[in-house]
Amino acid sequence: MALPQLNHARYETTIPSTGQEVSYRPYLVKEEKILMLALESNDDKQVMRAVKDVISSCVFEKLDVEELAMFDIESLFLRLRSKSVGETIDLKAKCSECEEMNETTIAFEEIQMPIVNKDDCVIMLTDTVGVTLKYPSYKMISSVDTKDVDSVAAAFKLIISSIDSIFDDNGVYTAKDEGPAAMNSFVEQLNNDQFKLISEFFEQMPSLSYDMIFDCTKCGHSNTTVLKGLQSFFM
Repeated sequence: MALPQLNHARYETTIPSTGQEVSYRPYLVKEEKILMLALESNDDKQVMRAVKDVISSCVFEKLDVEELAMFDIESLFLRLRSKSVGETIDLKAKCSECEEMNETTIAFEEIQMPIVNKDDCVIMLTDTVGVTLKYPSYKMISSVDTKDVDSVAAAFKLIISSIDSIFDDNGVYTAKDEGPAAMNSFVEQLNNDQFKLISEFFEQMPSLSYDMIFDCTKCGHSNTTVLKGLQSFFM
């Protein structure tokens, strides 16, 4: 005799970078087990793979999670977590004055989702030449070796992978048509100011963040701690 099947609530949210509406269900015990095992590994890449797999399982629409921007994945997972394990999260934060560890609670609804302005993706390098960039996807980020993440080579690889097209008065040249070698050559001929303009795109791109404000229980000092990125809300 077949066991009864359980029905689960269905929710909707929006993917920040695309504006696409998707529906999802809370993650279940089998998926929480995957997440906990990944956390126990202390391996950032394994944690992100687990998060990606859980999103793929819980979102009803067909979604290529690997092509989503990292802040899309952060936002989707935060929504999933809020509906799966409760509307709040308990965290510990160190006082900047006396270093006492303080317990604090954050309501998920207070965490603002990333705001995306597509105009930020267009960078003018000269009066007539510019580039259109795309936000680094999970696939791009995961292709960088953890030990090389802060290297110059990794930065160049990320920038080249993020160029969607180059344009001037004569037309638009897509990275897909031109190929990686041509994109690499283009980036190498940039001067320092032009390269800085592109670098600032990555430094300022949207991210899941929250200003956690608390008064230390030991010394009374008022603290503001900025939580940024998925790991800050996941641990």
